Amino acid sequence: MQRRATSATIEPKRDRTARVGRERREAARFESLVGELSAAMARVPAEEVDVEIERWLGKICLALDLDRSAVYERDSPDDPVRATHTWVRPNFPAFPRNYDPEKLLQRSTQLVMSGKMLVFARPSEIPAENRDTRRFVERYGPKASAAIPMWAGGKVIGAATFGKFRSARKWPLEVLDNLALAARLFGSAIERKQAEIAIGAVRSELRFASRRNLMSELVASLSHEINQPLGAILSNLGGLARLLARGNPEPAMALEAVNNAVEDTKRTAEIVRRIRFMFKRHVEHKTAIGIGGLIDEVVKLTAGEASVRKIAVQVEISPPGQRVTGDSIQLQQCVLNLVMNAFDAITEAGSARRDVAIKVAPEKIGWVGVSICDSGTGIAPAVAKRLFEPFVTTKSEGMGLGLLVTRSIVESHGGRIWASPNPDQGTTFTFTLPVAQTKRAGASRRIG
Repeated sequence: MQRRATSATIEPKRDRTARVGRERREAARFESLVGELSAAMARVPAEEVDVEIERWLGKICLALDLDRSAVYERDSPDDPVRATHTWVRPNFPAFPRNYDPEKLLQRSTQLVMSGKMLVFARPSEIPAENRDTRRFVERYGPKASAAIPMWAGGKVIGAATFGKFRSARKWPLEVLDNLALAARLFGSAIERKQAEIAIGAVRSELRFASRRNLMSELVASLSHEINQPLGAILSNLGGLARLLARGNPEPAMALEAVNNAVEDTKRTAEIVRRIRFMFKRHVEHKTAIGIGGLIDEVVKLTAGEASVRKIAVQVEISPPGQRVTGDSIQLQQCVLNLVMNAFDAITEAGSARRDVAIKVAPEKIGWVGVSICDSGTGIAPAVAKRLFEPFVTTKSEGMGLGLLVTRSIVESHGGRIWASPNPDQGTTFTFTLPVAQTKRAGASRRIG
């Protein structure tokens, strides 16, 4: 005898068919959406990963009719799990204040971080051993949830959670598979972002170390530059003291001595300011910079070294007042490194002609070229092909990192750098920078 189905235990065939059809359509739409997510995560720049992840959390929730989602990260096994990205449907409860998943959901967090999913279609399905989850759901909701491990680089680096507060909902296997794929895509994007941050930190340290190395090469000439105004100050103040001891019979001479001491003090302070500027650690900040003024700062900073080595430095800026977009400290480091390389090339060549020419001229539209031309012996063709590689140097005592750092700075500004032999003697290094955009007059004026 056939058992009669009841509505309480067995779903009517018509309803089941309709439900299965809805689930298949939802799964197909969601699979297509995850394909779009894959493309988006592959092309998003590292600095925009966080914003893009939150945008896609919202897209996933809207596609699956969910109300809240989050991504959690753990930097290392000893670090806490923390919510880094969230999305909440308007008018639905946000995450609890000071939300600590390891404190509120210790067992469940450990389960998911071990690589296993924690899924329930309704609160009654939560396993008895996950009492912390039951308590959390009773207090905060939701009525259905899926917690998915987030993998990257062969390990779990966090999790992605998706919840529904309005009602229970089933989690078809196809949907869970695509949620797991979405979590992996988030993990890969986060890993790429973290890798680029780490690379950026190393580059920053290398640039700072390069600046310190450059400044150490200038110590002798800078000491001489500082000693000159200090000696003049001492001489002027000594003369002033003698005048005062005699009752100051020549006020005009005393005033001149004071004024000279003040000017020499300013000169000393300016030298110290330039040194401190180059040694300062800073957060990269790109803005409109007068390239002529920046080059002038480098010329002043190296004036003592040029004098000691008997090298003449000429500067030509065309057009005058040319402005570029960039980080002033990094670009000053670029020019300083190339100028010091030019000095070294001339010194090692030992030639009678001892001059360096710094030129700024337009390149293609929207770009400007900065060239440093020396009168050294030039660069051997075999070395020229590998000039910007690590540990390649033309100096007898060089480490081969200066040009690598210079190229890194130029490329981070969107430009390029190259070296070319001069027709007569020596080498010219040229790098390009973007021209600062000028606001059109009246562009912000309202119409009407």
